[in-house]
Amino acid sequence: MAAKSRNLVDDLASAMVESMRYCDSSVDYPDFNKVKPDDGVIAEWFYPIINGDNEFSELSAILMYTQQEAKFEDIGELALGIALTEMKHYGKLNDFIKKLGGHIGKRYTSEHVQLGKTALEALRIAADGEQKTIDFYESILDKLRSTEAASTTMDITAQFMNKMISDERVHLQLLNDKISEYETK
Repeated sequence: MAAKSRNLVDDLASAMVESMRYCDSSVDYPDFNKVKPDDGVIAEWFYPIINGDNEFSELSAILMYTQQEAKFEDIGELALGIALTEMKHYGKLNDFIKKLGGHIGKRYTSEHVQLGKTALEALRIAADGEQKTIDFYESILDKLRSTEAASTTMDITAQFMNKMISDERVHLQLLNDKISEYETK
């Protein structure tokens, strides 16, 4: 099998994440090679989802899920599986922002990360974060739809947002299914 990129570890992680039930493997990430700065999409649109300044950033999700995995044994596999997908999202967002000419490197804060006191509370916090993340990505699609201009970068952005939304919806469904299990006990 030929490498997809120059980073073999990234290729391995992608293959692993795409083979698990924690993402929507029927929707692919677009190729970012034709993304250009100043082509209808602004890197700053993506800063809130990457930098940890809120409870729904990809970095906040990684920290939350990895800590929930350690804290709540019976939801550990679910939390870690979602965390791995969120790690992939974080990497892809970094790559995309750099292609747009944006800057990565703002210091991260974990003040918005909540874990919950029980597994059920943890699941509810996670589900709320997933919904906020979906809403954020949908707001990017709304920005794209609200402009009359069209560009290759805008098309790639829409494909990217659809991939992210589809994965986050998988997470939300898995979390809601687990919440239902707890509520019927």
